[in-house]
Amino acid sequence: MSPSPQAPPLEIADLTVVYPNGLRALDSVCLRLDADERAAVVGRSGSGKTSLVRAVLGLLPPGTRTSGTIRVAGRDVLGLPERELRALRGKVIGYVPQDPFAACDPLRTVGHHIDETWRAHRERPPAGAATAALTATGIDDAGARLRQHPHQWSGGMLQRATLVAATAHTPTLTLADEPTSALDAHLADEVLDAITAACGALLLISHDLSLVARHADTLVVLDSGRVVEHGAAAQVLTRPDSDRTRHLLAAATVPARAHRPNRGAPVAEASDVSRRYRLPGGTVTAVDGATLTVRTGEIVGVTGPSGSGKSTLARIVAGMEHPDTGTVRLDGRDTSAPGPRRPGLVMPVFQDPVTSLDHRWPLWRTLTEPGRARGERPSRARAQALAADALDRVGLGDIDPRRLPGTLSVGQAQRVAIARALAARPRLLVADEPTASLDVTTATEITTLLRTVADAGTAVLVVSHDVPRLHSYADRVLVMSRGRLDDTGYGAGP
Repeated sequence: MSPSPQAPPLEIADLTVVYPNGLRALDSVCLRLDADERAAVVGRSGSGKTSLVRAVLGLLPPGTRTSGTIRVAGRDVLGLPERELRALRGKVIGYVPQDPFAACDPLRTVGHHIDETWRAHRERPPAGAATAALTATGIDDAGARLRQHPHQWSGGMLQRATLVAATAHTPTLTLADEPTSALDAHLADEVLDAITAACGALLLISHDLSLVARHADTLVVLDSGRVVEHGAAAQVLTRPDSDRTRHLLAAATVPARAHRPNRGAPVAEASDVSRRYRLPGGTVTAVDGATLTVRTGEIVGVTGPSGSGKSTLARIVAGMEHPDTGTVRLDGRDTSAPGPRRPGLVMPVFQDPVTSLDHRWPLWRTLTEPGRARGERPSRARAQALAADALDRVGLGDIDPRRLPGTLSVGQAQRVAIARALAARPRLLVADEPTASLDVTTATEITTLLRTVADAGTAVLVVSHDVPRLHSYADRVLVMSRGRLDDTGYGAGP
């Protein structure tokens, strides 16, 4: 049975999803998308948004119990054999994954991943199609960069590559799971416009309510796997009926923080640092003569366009990369050259939270590992109790510390990564996009926590594209563009 062009792109009726561990991720969900409709699904991390996408794609883990119906262009896809699902993916159903790094094979080039969208259907990739599509999303020198590997791209750039791959066949339905979380607002609008032009109906999963307001026709609010509100986006966002929706809208308002000059002792000092990479297609200057100081009790934010060098600068300051030129000092010690580091001096929170957690370890082991590096050896029962306290501190008090990272949403994984960093009691915390995968309520909780940590004496360096939220808790915000940092900065007000 082939998909019907007359049928709605997506019809979901009474969909219930229960994972093998007993977690009811979705409970009697109903949803319909008409041709060319743009619908958005919002809700707190762990509310079931990604489970909804996986159910439509047939990518739920083995042993998951499902009931209800899912029809794509008139065809029932729930329980469809894998061979038939593969024929639909890409051609009829486009998919933009929430985590572009995890979606890519690190041994393959970015160009290979885009071309695979044709080869998977036994088709030859059109000459120059990938280069033209990437250029349209704002990737400079796209032809040369296609020969690079995923780890050589920033998260925002790789996110755009997955968008190009997802819409290559102009699918009837495109599922976009946080497709712009690593992009600044202007580029996010351009990319979503490009998705809209290259697909039929769009189901957008997003924590960015302002983005939803600009691009969605209808809005669905999920909470604990249930639909608590569904209607026209403009009406839901201005006159919500649900308390959960009102709570999300209140959390999305982020007032600017009054600038407070910091006179604490320097913890991290980068002086005229530069970093260049030799890549297929030439040399890329990621950081060009940047100077930066982060002091005790201070939060310094770095913002700028995707690919501007923010993450590279953060890794240099944290000592995870060494600059080609310039110096870096941590607590007064030169760390520009390779050498031993004091355990717990610096703790990172990575842009890609899922792969930063060891999937073989239960959460309690991940969260107590910083203590082990200091020589602590708690019993298993004590370690689990310490992990439960750490989870509660980042709003995950209902999560069993014996769970594995693979059972968490991306937003929940990010909070675990932050909890792990805080468990080390570092002098310097370096966080790369710490709120990119979080709903607005959780993002507010995390930024409040970062502010509390800084006020207690920790130096904090945050890389983020979310400028309004960064202004709500940072003491200084610096702007990076094409590898160069404006080290004069400006206060927390816009």
